[in-house]
Amino acid sequence: MMDAITTHSYKFRRVWTMPNKWTFLIPPVVDLLDRYCNDGEGWIDPFAGNNSRAEITNDLNPNRPTTFHLDALDFLRLQPSNYYNGVLYDPPYSFRQAKECYNHYGKDLFIQHDYKPTMMDYWASCKIEISRITKTDGIVISCGWNSNGIGNNKGFELVELMLLAHGGSKNDTIITVERKTAYTLDFTTIDTNLTGDAE
Repeated sequence: MMDAITTHSYKFRRVWTMPNKWTFLIPPVVDLLDRYCNDGEGWIDPFAGNNSRAEITNDLNPNRPTTFHLDALDFLRLQPSNYYNGVLYDPPYSFRQAKECYNHYGKDLFIQHDYKPTMMDYWASCKIEISRITKTDGIVISCGWNSNGIGNNKGFELVELMLLAHGGSKNDTIITVERKTAYTLDFTTIDTNLTGDAE
């Protein structure tokens, strides 16, 4: 027997555009940020790189022009709950990207992190923290090679999905825009090991 499928209306579009290692400089993404993020007041970015619009920015690389230079998960865990207007979430998209970005700084964080054993668990932990710190009705814009975003199980609904086709054999870049619908998430039921003090 097939389970019931929950659907809701959201905007979808597919755009061909040249790739850019700096996602927030890709023209369709610039347009999207103009609509949702504007000048970035009250926004935060844990993987900011060089071109984030967020007011509060972080990047592990000390050469990036960001407010902080911390491990992204540590950075997110320092933030107050239900506080930010929005989050820009553009982490490395793969193991290889993560290693290229951060191993140079002696932190193999995405392969073996103090808090969690794998990169996938690390990203999942980041998403839980992002849900915690975002205001109700706040927006999270996620970038990657999938459309999972933060997820409705963490209190978010999909508002817009943009697929950036780059041609040839290049992977598409997928941008999800989600709105936090309610501050109802019970973080203690998701993963009892996230705080590092449970058995």
